[in-house]
Amino acid sequence: MAGISLGLQSPYGYDGDDLTSPAQAARAGALVDQQWEDEPGLPLELRIHGVAGSTGPVVLEHPNVVKVGGTDPTAFYRRWSPDGVARASVPWPLEAYVWGGLTRRALASASWLLLLPFMLYNVSYYMLPPGHAKGRGRRLCSAHALARVVIRLLALAATAQFVGSLVTLFHSTVAWQNGIARLGISWWWLSWYTEASTATRMSVATVAVAAIVCGLWYAGASTAGHYEAFCPERGSYAPGIQVDGEKRRDRLPPGRLTLRDRGFWRGAAAAKRLRNTHIAVAFATVSLALASCTQTFGLWQQIQLAVSAVILTGAALLAGFVADRDTVGGSDDTARFATAFQALAWVSALVLLAGVVASPWVIDDAPRSPTQAPYGLPGALNVLTVTQFGLVLALLGLVAVLVRRSHEASPAGWEPFLRGYAAPFIALLGVLLGGVLTAALNLAVARLFGEPRGQILHKVDFRPEDSILVPDSMIAYSAGAAFNLIPATVIGVLLYVRYRRLTNRFMGAGGAGPELDGGPDRVVDWYPPDERDAPREAVAKVARNWALASLTDHVAGVIAGITVFWAIFFWIFEGLAITGTSQAFLGIAGVVPTIGVFIGGLLAASGVWLLRAQIRSPNARKTIGIIWDVGTFWPRAVHPLAPPCYAEQAVPEVVDRIWVLTGARRAERHITPVPGESPGAIEVMPRHVLLTGYSQGTVICAAVIAQLPEDVLGRVSLLTLAAPVRRLYGRAFPAYFGYQAAVALRELLSGPEPDQARSDPPPPSQVEPAPENVRAPEPPRPRWRNVVRRSDYIGGWVFGLPEPGLRPSDCGQVDVISLDPPSLEPEHGRVLAPTHFHSSFWQDPVVILHARELTDR
Repeated sequence: MAGISLGLQSPYGYDGDDLTSPAQAARAGALVDQQWEDEPGLPLELRIHGVAGSTGPVVLEHPNVVKVGGTDPTAFYRRWSPDGVARASVPWPLEAYVWGGLTRRALASASWLLLLPFMLYNVSYYMLPPGHAKGRGRRLCSAHALARVVIRLLALAATAQFVGSLVTLFHSTVAWQNGIARLGISWWWLSWYTEASTATRMSVATVAVAAIVCGLWYAGASTAGHYEAFCPERGSYAPGIQVDGEKRRDRLPPGRLTLRDRGFWRGAAAAKRLRNTHIAVAFATVSLALASCTQTFGLWQQIQLAVSAVILTGAALLAGFVADRDTVGGSDDTARFATAFQALAWVSALVLLAGVVASPWVIDDAPRSPTQAPYGLPGALNVLTVTQFGLVLALLGLVAVLVRRSHEASPAGWEPFLRGYAAPFIALLGVLLGGVLTAALNLAVARLFGEPRGQILHKVDFRPEDSILVPDSMIAYSAGAAFNLIPATVIGVLLYVRYRRLTNRFMGAGGAGPELDGGPDRVVDWYPPDERDAPREAVAKVARNWALASLTDHVAGVIAGITVFWAIFFWIFEGLAITGTSQAFLGIAGVVPTIGVFIGGLLAASGVWLLRAQIRSPNARKTIGIIWDVGTFWPRAVHPLAPPCYAEQAVPEVVDRIWVLTGARRAERHITPVPGESPGAIEVMPRHVLLTGYSQGTVICAAVIAQLPEDVLGRVSLLTLAAPVRRLYGRAFPAYFGYQAAVALRELLSGPEPDQARSDPPPPSQVEPAPENVRAPEPPRPRWRNVVRRSDYIGGWVFGLPEPGLRPSDCGQVDVISLDPPSLEPEHGRVLAPTHFHSSFWQDPVVILHARELTDR
């Protein structure tokens, strides 16, 4: 086959940040992979790193790398040596895909922390149990479709909650109660504001809130241009799609593989429509707050309230029932609403602008009492709170219907988290987390200007002239977070007890019971027989590591328990505030806000520190980055203002690269050589691709495999390291990574090689039955290996661990074991070999062993 152009969009393309270029390295014979030019049978290994945000030299195990592809901030790297072709870590061509810049760019601003609850709604959307929501007739009559509607409405309510906190901060605390003037300090540069009328202060506060909303609008649109709007050259397609005039007839896997849908990673149209509805809700919320701040309502205020209510209703209808991600962008009748979404956002902005201009004539010159909040604000926030929790209860009921109707039995180890009820719990966590973050912001600012108090939840001996009134719901959110420390401590103790029991069980001292991971529980059973008499201290250390890693399986229960208790404590205080029966709690009501401010501030400060640390420290990314990268892996299906989805670019980009590396489609642009150079000087041979993913990279690999057509799949093998495919994604997102999806993925990697002729099967009448004495051929073995460590607290097996000492090649099993540490015999009688847990897979000799097995095939 003809060679593949090696360079950035052309044979002689180069990256300005590198010290060399692919063309110069190839001309000097310094590309390491050039030593195998005469061996076209060798495959090429394409490595994808995990959440650590690795670099090219680390992934390729080579000090010198050169960028040969990618779209900033991603990159494809290859090895090169300034002294010519050097010895390589693996005896086959190697390439690395580095995608860490996609998450680092999103994390560069710590302001994403306040938008973390928005991300949880997107995650809960993909956590729904499997169901069928597509089609015109199923949108409103299926429980799955209604559950999606409820989550989209919850996302809209989250935007209103966020904007409501800004209104409380700027309208109530700063403008209406004139918090700055009450500090008693001469702010000479703000004297024009503190001495202005109430109407002027409210107008300026409205402009400040509108500016923040416009910033969210711009952030959502700009990130969508980098992620959702990514357009690959060749792209992905699913069976039945017309490509180059040929109707694809690729086989469909027997299991469910939703990730194989052609438009799964193309959500630009849906995100744009949802973004317009959320901006409309944000502007309408500010308009309602501005129009209802006075006790009397004039004609203009009535008009503004009515128009804003219509905008909110229209946004809820469009976002809930029209902007479904699965129906946008196709031939569906939702295409006729394309301009309605954008018009709604602009109309809401114009209504708010008119309200700001008219505010000097409709707002009273001064409030009756400067210690009171704007009229209507506390009641509106209470209605919003009740609406949010009501939607969560509705989602819980719909998920219960889906779980009851589900007839698919999950094998051991594949049971969905929380028995399939993960979606409502994560949505509830988004409501609570959004509430506590906004409450912490408001209470902290109120503490600067005076002593925060609620209308009902406050101290007995407060001084009105020194206090700042905040909604009771914000104090209730802080109280819930403060009192939730008690059950969190109890859960921590229970986890420690579980850890001790698991340690004894792995050491062989526990009672008999079902095997935890499909294999023997005792540590010594996994090591060679001559190590059965290893020192007890060494066995105990490995057992503790295994027990610590096994606690990850209880993370869903921990999150659910903390979330439920948090909601209970919140409603204890919120119910007392709504009913006005909190007089018995006035003593502790003054202490709780202080604790809540401390907890909220601690959460915000620690979150900012962690996000910044992830950018600077790979170790910090391994610790907390998995949470962020799991959330941002999923497209923004319900909340378009959430942190962006890096997979919208990473998956199509890798798919496009595999098209090129396998020779399925050759890039034909810019092939004219530089004068004086011979054509093809920096071309490499198309090869079979060994796709190797580590940690979060394995999830990207699974999505990539699902997007490849059959003739390309025949040239691809898969090696996954520390894969959370089952342990995290399969149990948390059963509709996309469940057991049926894993079976379908294995079937896709068990197909025929591309050299075998493709033809339609003959009719059954023309097939002669095989003689009885002829043995049926064995089914094809999958081109997939999954390396597992029992000390890994994130990755795990997919189909089950093999028996100790059994070679996976003897049974065609996908999962293989890597002992960590490799031996129980301590060095020099006391030092045990290092335990690497979730790290250092590239250097593991077992990984190279199985990679060689896949390359030999």
